[in-house]
Amino acid sequence: MTSDRWDVIVVGGGPAGGMAAWTAARVGLRTVLLEEHGEIGLPAHCSGKLSVHAFREFALPTSLARTSLRAATLYAPDGSAATVRRREIDSHVVDRDVFDRWLAEQAQAAGAELILGARARRGTRENGLIAVEADRRGQTLTVRAAVVIDAEGARTLLPETLGLPQRRVLIQGLQYEMDGLRLDAADTPELYFGREWAPGFFAWIMPLGPDSGRVGLCVDPRVTHRPPVYFLERLIAEHPVTSRRVRGARIVRKLVGRIPILGRRPSSYAPGLLVAGDAAGHVKATSGGGIYFSLVAGRLAAEAAGAILGGDAAALPRYEQAWRRRFGRELVFTTALRRTLNALPDPDLSRLIRSLAQNPPLRRTIEEHGDTQYQSRMLRPLLGQALHSWREIALAPPVLRAFVRGLFGIDQEPLPPGLEAEPRTIEVRAETSTHQS
Repeated sequence: MTSDRWDVIVVGGGPAGGMAAWTAARVGLRTVLLEEHGEIGLPAHCSGKLSVHAFREFALPTSLARTSLRAATLYAPDGSAATVRRREIDSHVVDRDVFDRWLAEQAQAAGAELILGARARRGTRENGLIAVEADRRGQTLTVRAAVVIDAEGARTLLPETLGLPQRRVLIQGLQYEMDGLRLDAADTPELYFGREWAPGFFAWIMPLGPDSGRVGLCVDPRVTHRPPVYFLERLIAEHPVTSRRVRGARIVRKLVGRIPILGRRPSSYAPGLLVAGDAAGHVKATSGGGIYFSLVAGRLAAEAAGAILGGDAAALPRYEQAWRRRFGRELVFTTALRRTLNALPDPDLSRLIRSLAQNPPLRRTIEEHGDTQYQSRMLRPLLGQALHSWREIALAPPVLRAFVRGLFGIDQEPLPPGLEAEPRTIEVRAETSTHQS
């Protein structure tokens, strides 16, 4: 029978929560993992791209990977394209339901208890503990612990009730998992840029195999009132490349979700509370990716919880210091880059991608130094290479203008005419499945 008193309560069964529960249970902490849905990993709302860094650092079994990625093709708003290919594998693509369930199973095997269908709605402090109230099967479930690790995801409830306000921008995403795609290469995701296709972000095809993949996009609701489904259906029907890729393909399922990017990043801790993963904004603003950072933060949060329970109150601020040392620079860098991209007019973005396609030395620099997980590492060699080319120097003024616009919060160019009309009322619900991203 479920106890109401624990050492650690972990809220949320995604990558951050699963890793936190596993780490805490492994060192003997009495740990309970609350998951709001009836099954771990569902509904899924992620492309599933996970850096090789994660597989190496956490000794993840490669059987979790559906396919491996070495390259990427970028399609500019004007149709220009540039492909960057690395010698080694950069990332794997996982099914998030399988991946999240695997983490939860490791946590349970280590001694954690999993409670499904428990949606946390409030936290209160009482006698040195935090009481978490959750709705479960029409009743209120209350569990108590000295430490709570909040890993609820993009839409958090607990931090606000425990005095830790959250302010960030949530972009809205939608993707169709499809069979029968006409892909050029199974190891090469395709990224599509342009305000008429995916305002405030980009669209993609993420391969899952030779003829299957996830076709999706995100849009920034600050830019457009139209729902993601409007832009995705338009991309599939009208984009000169995507429309060819999907011709004759079949939609297997539809995946929806939100990703926290930009905005002021709040503190990730309060007395007795540690926040990790999407709930803390541990997401790269350029790509929306955050699985690896969530795993790192989940483990660091659990280690801090153990120290707190051992009487080390300084472990709270040390947790934030630790994750900022590990990947804080990437969050700052990708936020600046996202603001710059959002403020860069489509013609200038097309010039950048054409320049990449036409400059082999620049492309080789990216291929040799690029790392989709640690994107800031590419900045210095990229600038050094760009300074050797008058073409790239000529692009500096518009990029600098975009950077300054983004720096002062003017990070959105207007949409093309017609895309800001009143939207149709369209609703797409996530479909549950045993093969999720």
